[in-house]
Amino acid sequence: MLWIPLALAAAAQPQQIPSGLPFEVGSDSSARVAWGQVIATPGDDWINDLVPLSGGNVLGVGFLNRADGSFATDWEAVSVELQADGAIASQRRYGEQGGTDAFWSIAEAADGRRVFGGFTTRVGPGGINGYVLVSRPDGTIIKENGFGYAGYDRFTDLAPAGDGYVFVGHSQLTDQGAPRRTYIVKTDGSGLFAWERIYGGAEAWSALYIEPAGDGGFIIAGGTDGGGDVDMFVQKVDADGRQQWRKRVGTPDWDEVNHGLVVRSDGAIVLTGYTHRRGERSNDLLAATLSPDGEVERIERLGGKGDDRAILAKADSAGRVWIVGHSTSAGAGGVDMLLARIGPDGAFDRAAITIGGAADDHGTAILPMADGSLLLGGYSRGLGVGAQDAFVLRLTKPAWDRPNPAFVRETVKAP
Repeated sequence: MLWIPLALAAAAQPQQIPSGLPFEVGSDSSARVAWGQVIATPGDDWINDLVPLSGGNVLGVGFLNRADGSFATDWEAVSVELQADGAIASQRRYGEQGGTDAFWSIAEAADGRRVFGGFTTRVGPGGINGYVLVSRPDGTIIKENGFGYAGYDRFTDLAPAGDGYVFVGHSQLTDQGAPRRTYIVKTDGSGLFAWERIYGGAEAWSALYIEPAGDGGFIIAGGTDGGGDVDMFVQKVDADGRQQWRKRVGTPDWDEVNHGLVVRSDGAIVLTGYTHRRGERSNDLLAATLSPDGEVERIERLGGKGDDRAILAKADSAGRVWIVGHSTSAGAGGVDMLLARIGPDGAFDRAAITIGGAADDHGTAILPMADGSLLLGGYSRGLGVGAQDAFVLRLTKPAWDRPNPAFVRETVKAP
């Protein structure tokens, strides 16, 4: 195991991270942490997504130096390019002029340019704005734009669109009690505005994820809270962002929170997240499989005695959906990263892995690799620099050979 420290102070001066592996891998006979990188400032630091690059490296994106409740703090958007052995090929920070900047996702163009989505207070109409930044492969900015309506607008995902990119997130006006609305913006390949669409209602319809539908349109997922009932939703739009349908996904007497979207090669839609019975506080992992036209075919829960939450999902080449999140039902102590998997039939495997140490450790990003290993990103309170320090690690291929007795699978709806 190699644990590689990389700490960034506010003045970009390295700090020392204690050597050695701070995480244990639980309930798997062969998985181990091959290497790890820590990206940290005195504030809070997260990795929000991990995306493969055409040359074989991986790009992690997120933010540094967050301080909740203080927008005077200089949050910085960050991108970190990692080689297969964990060495850092490059690192860029954006927004060091002050204000709030964060990346939530990234796509690589055919010519190597990098297209980032997130939010910013530095550019745009005012307030918090949806953020689009296009850079050269070396990270040099080509264009950055802010989009929105001077309230709280942000992008949390993007998808390629042939002649550009489609960004999705939410838009919330400054009026008291104004609900969040699904916010979709299309840009050309250089980040210039092409069109926008806004979908909402009396209640919140806050989008988080977007994936190509396979027919030129897009599948969007997020959450809604109409009538005091928190549900996931899934929406189909065409290539021009025109809504074709939108459906709520939930069960009576339970609240369901969306945190993940996968569209399988056959068009089936997988929503992941977490759920709890109304009035309770502890959650279970949640997975819903839908037909290409949005009809619910299967709903599954997986959880233990504590609080278990899915944060992001990605599919591997075999059609299995890997979920990363966090758990208090098992692990080394406090909150640990949680790794779970859904089979091609939409059912949870009984195997589940926890990764962490004595402090709180959260998983927020995942990327299945061709050799069966997994890249995981997140943040931890046990790495010794700031309150929450970002990390990326490589987990060797899990055996995935035994159920984890701390977690129970429940089929809510079967085909």
